Formats: sequence, C-alpha cells, structure tokens
Amino acid sequence: MSKEKYLTPLQSIRKKCLDCSCGSTKEVNLCPITTCALWPYRSGKHPFKAKPELTDAERIERISRLTSVRKFRSLRFAAKESVAFP
Repeated sequence: MSKEKYLTPLQSIRKKCLDCSCGSTKEVNLCPITTCALWPYRSGKHPFKAKPELTDAERIERISRLTSVRKFRSLRFAAKESVAFP
C-alpha cells in the first residue's frame, strides 16, 4: 500500500489560494478578491474558531517556553555565523 498524504480541507484551501496567487504567500495574505468563497480561509486557519482562554499559569508557561526557544535559536544562529568558510 502506498502512503499518500491526505490534506485537510483547510490545507487544501490554502494550497488552492497559493496556486491562485502563483505561489506567493504575501499575495495570498493581500488577496483583494473578498467575494471569493475561500477568502476567509486563505491563511489555512479557521477564521471563526474562538481562541482558547488561557489561565495566568498557562500564559506564563507559554511565555517561558517561547523565550527559551528564541534563546536557543539565537544561539544556534550565532554559532552558524561564527563558522568561517574557506
């Protein structure tokens, strides 16, 4: 059996929007065709789904996790810059 990757409906809409805008993500975001039935879903996210309410503890935990990831990425980027290429 072949392992095919099936797209969710939102992924399919995103892919169609990229196709319509010649593969430019910037053009998808700036799409002026607001009468298109896919327009609200062009970013690949459900526009009418409510965001979850976070408790203060959850918010603090997410902020600390994001801070540590950003720190790790900046260190990794700095290490790549310090390598001298011949």
